[in-house]
Amino acid sequence: MGHLDDAKRFSTDRTPQSREQKHPASRMSPSRPKRGEMKLHFWGTRGSIPSPSTPSHPTHEFGGDTTCLSLDWGKDNLLILDAGSGLRQAGLDWLSQGRRSYTFLFTHSHWDHVQGFPFFAPAFLPDVDITIYSPRFPGAHAGNLIERSLHAQQSEPFFPAGFPLLQAKITFHEIIPDHPLKLSSGPDSLLIHAAAVSHPGGCLAYRIENPSKKCSFVFATDNEPPSTPPSPLHKLAQETDLLICDGQYTTAEHKKRIGWGHGTPELCLHEAVTAHARRLLITHFDPTHSDSTLAKMEKEFQNFAQKSGLPVAFARQGQTIAL
Repeated sequence: MGHLDDAKRFSTDRTPQSREQKHPASRMSPSRPKRGEMKLHFWGTRGSIPSPSTPSHPTHEFGGDTTCLSLDWGKDNLLILDAGSGLRQAGLDWLSQGRRSYTFLFTHSHWDHVQGFPFFAPAFLPDVDITIYSPRFPGAHAGNLIERSLHAQQSEPFFPAGFPLLQAKITFHEIIPDHPLKLSSGPDSLLIHAAAVSHPGGCLAYRIENPSKKCSFVFATDNEPPSTPPSPLHKLAQETDLLICDGQYTTAEHKKRIGWGHGTPELCLHEAVTAHARRLLITHFDPTHSDSTLAKMEKEFQNFAQKSGLPVAFARQGQTIAL
């Protein structure tokens, strides 16, 4: 099994190695941030299912892996948002750097946001610590949602290497809307606010703040903005430096998929303008949208957004943003 081979390679040889990577968008890992700086990296930008690049359906520019982002903060701290298929390459890069501590923040448990975890090589090593924060939805059943989901997907008849085979020390916690979570490491800290957004089965959007630098970003994947106010993002994303928003569909596609829990770039723009966000980035691309389709959508959207005065763009897998 490839994921076990990945882990074995790094458990016996921790010397950083250069590796040829198949996807140009994933070649560069983010450098360490300066003190007080946050660096956000996109390891996966696709929604629903991975969309590998092919000659007839190229996806290498915007990315084909499903949702996974990482935030480097403080001196040497790492926060991982969701665990889509982009997590596999991220894990290999982090192991080559000698990293042995990881903190995950999950938005929800749909498959495209957890499917990379069984291939996360660090989880198979005994000297690794993994902390996982699971969303707690209002009125949800007892028990940790992500703990149940990770165990379930990594069991027969779905997967050969069960969760008990993971040798890392893994601890599970929960994050609840309207109950801010503070992560601290020495003089550095992050403050995380959560809000429930509109998605079948539930999903949390997060506002992540650096109190010392007074900067923030909001991650709102898998959200279908309401047709009438109020929207939870209007408060959560108030004057944030960056709103990352689910714009999976075109307006025409969305009309046929109302209630599926995803938005359009235009709906995201309305959320950003209403919240007075300073910048908008669209992600969670539909698997049927090739690079040429997304490039055309992005250009049309940027023209549409000009009157708002808000900088807008589509995210790229492999992109790093300094905050």
